[in-house]
Amino acid sequence: MRRALLVVFVLVSLSEAAAQMDSGETFKAGVTVIQVPVTVRDRDGNVVSNLGKDEFQLFDNGKRQEIVSFSVETPASQAAPGRSLPDPSAAAAQPTTGTPVEIPARFVAYFFDDLSISDLTRVRQAAAQQFDALKPGDRAAIFTTSCHIELAFTNDRQKLQETVARMLLKQSPLCRVSRSQTLQIELLKAVVKKMSTLPARRDIVFVSSGFFVGPDRSNEEAELIDSAVRSKVSINTIDVGGFSQGGGGGNSSVDPLDPAASMIQRSANMTNPEVLIEMAHGTGGTYLQGNDYALSFRKLATPESHYVLGFIPNGRADGRFHQLKVKLENPHKLSVEARSGYVASKSPE
Repeated sequence: MRRALLVVFVLVSLSEAAAQMDSGETFKAGVTVIQVPVTVRDRDGNVVSNLGKDEFQLFDNGKRQEIVSFSVETPASQAAPGRSLPDPSAAAAQPTTGTPVEIPARFVAYFFDDLSISDLTRVRQAAAQQFDALKPGDRAAIFTTSCHIELAFTNDRQKLQETVARMLLKQSPLCRVSRSQTLQIELLKAVVKKMSTLPARRDIVFVSSGFFVGPDRSNEEAELIDSAVRSKVSINTIDVGGFSQGGGGGNSSVDPLDPAASMIQRSANMTNPEVLIEMAHGTGGTYLQGNDYALSFRKLATPESHYVLGFIPNGRADGRFHQLKVKLENPHKLSVEARSGYVASKSPE
């Protein structure tokens, strides 16, 4: 009994410590620091993780900003401080009976946008293969935008496979949001909130054909990215839409040269790969596309490293969207993936 209480106490303490580290973007009272995750790749697509603070330039609405904080986030840096309880160094003081309690090294929420996925059979098969290869330190959960399927974090491979096998096409959504909100964005916000105090690395793997976010809801996406960044939750996205150059068309009667008609078509199809790219790049995650879904799941099984730059905005909080741009002093054929902007909220966080 005493041992069980000790385990609970340690896990709660770890959660509280994580919450304190991730509770905001402030140096001092009243000073807000905007955090900008950045992934740098070479021309072969490999992550470059050996750059220093002085090699980056950061711009807010075109004005260069001083980088006041800098860190490199690696899979190891976000792991829990121990892999099991009790501590091996204190083994002599612990009972020799019973099974040690494993502290997860990583929590992964697999979020399936089953309202948009058309190739659901192959997606289910690929996900089941990934669950069968789950790493010992990983805990996985399953969520869906239809809200018909949900499974809390577990390392039970069979339960994960059985749950994902129950996903069906064209489900009527059980979850509802107001007309001024986007269902996928609001559900992702809820998952980020659930994961915000977990005592290990936190990742979301969002599988979708893309969805449409209208211009009147652009702040909604920025708020999701901001919440994920502050909670240290990376959103990885797997694009299973197979989009055309024009943005996912399927209606040949629409004139591709008519901007208004094109916008109507995109809205009707509810598909937009750009939102998947923005969520991944904005949170230090990875965006993948292609028909080999099993390969995409395997790639995301090993998290990538990224940088986090912090700056203090110079202007007043005007409630508007501010564009961010990150550049390298010497690009050397390197590419940059970064958060594209933030909303300068008038209300204190």
